[in-house]
Amino acid sequence: MDRRDEGWQTGLPDDMKDSVVEPVSREAFHDDSVPASKWRGYDADGALCWYRHSFQLWEERFDDEDIPYMLQVASELLEVWRCLDGSWLRRQLRVGAQGACGKRVEDSGVERVAARDVPRL
Repeated sequence: MDRRDEGWQTGLPDDMKDSVVEPVSREAFHDDSVPASKWRGYDADGALCWYRHSFQLWEERFDDEDIPYMLQVASELLEVWRCLDGSWLRRQLRVGAQGACGKRVEDSGVERVAARDVPRL
């Protein structure tokens, strides 16, 4: 799992960067057994203003000669930013298992959501 923190504004469209609260402190958590990572950013008052998580799901498979290999069957990236007006911007990218036509990708794009739709994990 890639643990690089690409920066809290990386997935945020340029025209929205001035409308969100900038974190003054950040923390990161990683679990290599899943693999998964989580980042949280806090404003000057200690309130959550940025959140990102990413994980991958893997399965052991066997080829025609019964040799085991690992196949990534799903992944998710979720990122949210608190706006100056109290609403949130959210982007969710999910990749599903490989099918006959390739991997299934769902990208929500950046959407404005209410605070109740933001994870507090």
